[in-house]
Amino acid sequence: MTTTYIWVNFVIFICGYLIGSINMEIIVSKRLGKDIRTVGSKNAGATNFLRAFGLKVTVPVFLFDVLKCLIPVLIVFFTKIYLPDKDETKVIIPLVAAFGVMLGHVFPVFFKFKGGKGVATFFGAALAFHVEIFTLFLMIFIFFILVSRYVSVASTLSVFGASSLAALPIWHEPGHILNYMNQAVPMMANTICLALGAMLIILKHIPNFIRLASKTEPRICFYKERVCTPTNA
Repeated sequence: MTTTYIWVNFVIFICGYLIGSINMEIIVSKRLGKDIRTVGSKNAGATNFLRAFGLKVTVPVFLFDVLKCLIPVLIVFFTKIYLPDKDETKVIIPLVAAFGVMLGHVFPVFFKFKGGKGVATFFGAALAFHVEIFTLFLMIFIFFILVSRYVSVASTLSVFGASSLAALPIWHEPGHILNYMNQAVPMMANTICLALGAMLIILKHIPNFIRLASKTEPRICFYKERVCTPTNA
């Protein structure tokens, strides 16, 4: 029985990957007359979408990315609750779905494996993992956005910080209502999925690090809807 439920994680991962491969940045940009993969940084993610189309169109696209990661995790979690053999179903790891979604978002099978960098989906993964981890992640992200005005800096430091903090045992202690996602799973299993997602995001930002070193990375402008060009940085 345990082996059967372990294979359930593989099915969950594949389903998550297929959901993650639904890249709304590409779909919406084509409806608006452009392919996001041909403009700006050519990255099919929320930041490049913001650069190309502005804030008002980006908000619902960003929310879709968050929810497409959050909702599958919650579906796995609540389905698991109603399965029999509670001891056996401990091997089902809800955040396997989140890692699948993040991987699908970055390498979407429906769009020739050219997607975003996974940051928006990490928002959903962090919220699914623990609301306090999500709050810390959001605080780190906002802090570095305000200080540096580089989305790449804020993204990589916040995902690294959140996944590192997620390894603390306080998020896995039994009896705390907010720790519900990390109950009845192998110790640190959800944390490992979150960390793998963070590693994927950091690796995808290597080109940004190169642009940061050469001072050609664009900054966010707070006084208008679009992203500053490198010359305004």
